[in-house]
Amino acid sequence: MHRRRQRPPGGPGSVLVPVRSMAAVHVRRRRTAALVTGGGLAGLGGLIVLVGLLAAFSGDEPARAPASSRPAAAEPRVQAPPDPLTPRSVRATGTLVAVPAEDSSTGPAGGLGFAVEVEKGIAMDRAAFGREVERTLLDRRGWTAGGAYSLRRADAEEASFRVTLASPDTTDRLCAPLATNGTYSCHQNGRAVLNAERWARGAEAYGRDLARYRQYMVNHEVGHALGKSHRECPGEGTRAPVMVQQTKGVAPCAPNPWPLESER
Repeated sequence: MHRRRQRPPGGPGSVLVPVRSMAAVHVRRRRTAALVTGGGLAGLGGLIVLVGLLAAFSGDEPARAPASSRPAAAEPRVQAPPDPLTPRSVRATGTLVAVPAEDSSTGPAGGLGFAVEVEKGIAMDRAAFGREVERTLLDRRGWTAGGAYSLRRADAEEASFRVTLASPDTTDRLCAPLATNGTYSCHQNGRAVLNAERWARGAEAYGRDLARYRQYMVNHEVGHALGKSHRECPGEGTRAPVMVQQTKGVAPCAPNPWPLESER
């Protein structure tokens, strides 16, 4: 059955719409609106998630590898072997220990004999010290150059002089009445006494070059054993004579551990 409805203000051309059909239309409209609204919300949420994922994977930072649970292994440190010529410790005992020669043929038979001593209480390789003294005194740049002097390594009983490494306190005692003040070396009573602390630390004139400074110490004090006196710097920029007191300073000369030709 159809129910006649009032004509709309539009006039002729109005149509009759079934009541049931109108209700169905309203229901469908509500469902459609709900679907559109719900779908819009769901679509908006999905869009937000998608934008978040794109931002996470499209950043400037590269993807990081997962952190390892194991700590990084420390690289082993390679330590330089200790210098056998540098005392590990210096303690005054007053007891001098002779260092025998390792080779019986160390220098010409007729040369002046020199013996080597190290004070007991100086922790170092005594044999290495003896070799260094011998190497310096028999070097062709040293006092034997040009045949000026003839030197050889000898036992203490037959030595003409001794090269002794001593603690600062013992150095002061052996050098008295010369004032070494626990700092300097000397020649006294047939001994070229080398201060062990100075041997270990060097001098400002030589910087970090301990090897050359030690050669200077040996050659300077043995120079006194050979009768040489102190010299002065002859001029700016020239090599200092080995008999200059280079431990106290060498300027304006250049440091030099070997005797000059004019000194032999």
